[in-house]
Amino acid sequence: MLAGRDHELGTVAALLDLRLLAPGQVRLVQVDGAIGVGKSAFLAGALARASATSSGDGTGPVGPSAEARAPRVFLSQGDHLHNEAPLAAHRHMLEDLLGEPLEQLLDDAPPSVLASRCLEALHDDAAVVAVDDAHWLDRTSEDFLIALLGTPAPVPLALVLVHRPGLEPERVVTAARRRGAAHDHITLGPLSDDVIGDLGTGLSAVQVDAVRDAAAGNPLLAQTAVAAFRRHPAATRVDDVLRLAAGSRAAMLSAAVADDMATLDDASRRALETLAVLGNDGTGTEASDVAGLAPDEFEAAERDLADRGLLSDSPHEALHPVVRYSVYQNTEVGRREQMHRRAASLPDAHLLRRADHVAQVGSDLTADESEVLVDAAHLAIGSDPRAASHWLARLPAAHRSSRSELLLARALILEGKTPEALDRLRHLVDAHPGAPPAKALILLASALRISGDPVEARAVLASADDSVDAELLREHVDVVALLDGRVPERLLSRLEQLPGEENRVVAAVYRTMDLLSEGRVPQARATFAPVPGWVTSAGSREVADVVHAVACAVWAAYMLDDYGTGARLAERSLQLAHRFGQADALANLGTGLLFCRASLGLLDKAEQAGEQAVLDAERYGPADVVGMARAGLMVVAQGRGDPELLRRRLEEVDATALPEFGWWRRAILTLRTRVSAQLGRPEPCPELLGEPRDAMTALRHADAAVVAAAMGDPTTAASLVAEGVAIAESQGQAGQKAMIQTAYAEILLAAGEPLEAVNLLRSAREIFDRRDMRLQLGRAQAGLARAEAMLARLSEPLGQLTPREREVLELVVAGLKNGEIAERLTLSKRTAENHVSRLLRKLGVSSREEAADLVPWSGRQD
Repeated sequence: MLAGRDHELGTVAALLDLRLLAPGQVRLVQVDGAIGVGKSAFLAGALARASATSSGDGTGPVGPSAEARAPRVFLSQGDHLHNEAPLAAHRHMLEDLLGEPLEQLLDDAPPSVLASRCLEALHDDAAVVAVDDAHWLDRTSEDFLIALLGTPAPVPLALVLVHRPGLEPERVVTAARRRGAAHDHITLGPLSDDVIGDLGTGLSAVQVDAVRDAAAGNPLLAQTAVAAFRRHPAATRVDDVLRLAAGSRAAMLSAAVADDMATLDDASRRALETLAVLGNDGTGTEASDVAGLAPDEFEAAERDLADRGLLSDSPHEALHPVVRYSVYQNTEVGRREQMHRRAASLPDAHLLRRADHVAQVGSDLTADESEVLVDAAHLAIGSDPRAASHWLARLPAAHRSSRSELLLARALILEGKTPEALDRLRHLVDAHPGAPPAKALILLASALRISGDPVEARAVLASADDSVDAELLREHVDVVALLDGRVPERLLSRLEQLPGEENRVVAAVYRTMDLLSEGRVPQARATFAPVPGWVTSAGSREVADVVHAVACAVWAAYMLDDYGTGARLAERSLQLAHRFGQADALANLGTGLLFCRASLGLLDKAEQAGEQAVLDAERYGPADVVGMARAGLMVVAQGRGDPELLRRRLEEVDATALPEFGWWRRAILTLRTRVSAQLGRPEPCPELLGEPRDAMTALRHADAAVVAAAMGDPTTAASLVAEGVAIAESQGQAGQKAMIQTAYAEILLAAGEPLEAVNLLRSAREIFDRRDMRLQLGRAQAGLARAEAMLARLSEPLGQLTPREREVLELVVAGLKNGEIAERLTLSKRTAENHVSRLLRKLGVSSREEAADLVPWSGRQD
């Protein structure tokens, strides 16, 4: 179907010559066209031509990347019939680049991480990612492309989306536009009558004219009509051989396929039905096995199908999607299920492929087939909970188990169907009145927390007070920590006595948080010391089992000014929470990651984590995290130095209910107080200076000082700063002391006193640099530049003074009157008056007070 497309082919091939793109640049090419217009064949031809051009045949233009090798080309395809398995559309690309089966990759990382790894695996190679039938991409495959577009790459990248008109994958297109992609859109229109006529070689002139009239430029419809005329050579009208009254073009093609199927012999029909069932995997020995034909019989049947125009011209699909769908729908259900069963039992079939086939079998599943669906759901739940719940819902009652019901409940929670999950979990618990499964109790408590009922969650776990089940006791500890703010020592002691290093780590985390809440920072630092190493080195399942405690560990690292460690813990745990479907941990981990990344100066990544944390908190809870995440986004806005963005972020925080949880409540109050003062509307907050005297108390004093200074009370501000510094020193918080000094330096600069500010900022800068506190380092450097500029401006007029005038100025600054100056310098009063007048003129001021304000060393307190 490439005849008549030379112009469009040349256009797309030129667009895909990535030698014209700068490193890191992205190009988006959309190709659309009506059903049957030949989009798939066109895509194959365009990719072949682009590869030839980029590989240096001398015909392509030369651009900024002219010396680069030919790009890697990857072809993905949406599937209308079987699109349940996550990332199935991109299987070939992922396995080619990362060298492992898709199932293993999904078990290791979410789609966003896999996208980053793919870009890393490209090394210096540019890439073209082409997606045929992009309108049928599943959401997870779209997410993968969005992550691919959102990850900076050192090489050019082209994304080609082929789809029907008006059915573009909007989220992917929007992501490309946000990335600043060069964007081109090609529409494949009808072919000319001459090209359509050439398809009818061997037909009579009357038949060719009939084909032209019926096809109206559509090559698939023309090929279907030509094949029909060849089977009925005496016919002269298309409606004698095709049901043109069927309605739409798709309906006409579907009717023609049904008519063709009725004329096929048994072998050809079985081959055609097999190709419809298998889709793009329908070639070779596997296809003949599923059809129940010998390989030579299958090949003969394929030749017959090709002669009838039923096979696709595209090299990457056996059947046109309309033909495939029509064949599938016209295949008797029992035969179809039998072929799916055979496909699922092929020896080389991957787990996700087997699950897709088993899911089409119906309700009469065997125990082994049911196990395939459960295993696939376990693998898919983190990346595509919709697929997991679809597969698990297919299980017959006889093959449902606690494991499958727990997986289904978790998938429903991730889909936002928590009430339905709660019903299933309560039923599962009630079905075991004497000893309900611990995992069912744990997930029920989690679901209750997500639905906003932590008190009932605590009641569900009440039996865990005396439990020897470590997992149940850990969940109980998590809930107690959330509700009470601290965990009783008796629970932690009992937990760490149970077998397993993870139990000792969880106890250490919550003890660390208790110590921080008491302001005992050195002890907290020592208690926390073994935690990061264990979280980094432990197995995925072990860390996932204690993910709520790890979220607390992220906050502990943040409060200990160890932002790099906090970010690493959060990143790993977020991946695992996604992988194992632990929805209620996502927002807390994401918010901790936001604060750590912001403190590291990674503002773009911090903002990304924060916006996702808000979405996760609104969907899965806990509700308190919404305000905390928005407060973190306010920190990012501060770092960007954008007053309008900062004002908008403050409004979002103000519109969010304050958390009940003490740590988060105080954090939001102090941030809101600081930002309000910075924006010129200071509001005192007495709660900041009350109890408890925890590990963040020193910083709260600094924020209270900022408010006092903004309200015109420098004495109170200085007193609060001094108290904050004393607290930070007593707690061994060098980083916090430097932050307080930076805040006070900013107060001094606003008051026009740069000399002391310079000294404070230089000291703070050294600490920030040593501790990798990059956000604060940037803040200190900006303040230092401002202070030094002020000093330079002040030094200019002072440099014009004579030695005698500088002596006079020092006495003026000291507050002496003219007579006292005369007496001090052994001058007449008249001469002293002249010196003072000349001094004021040189300095460009009109009063003694203004002259004193120009002297940075004056130390005046007005």
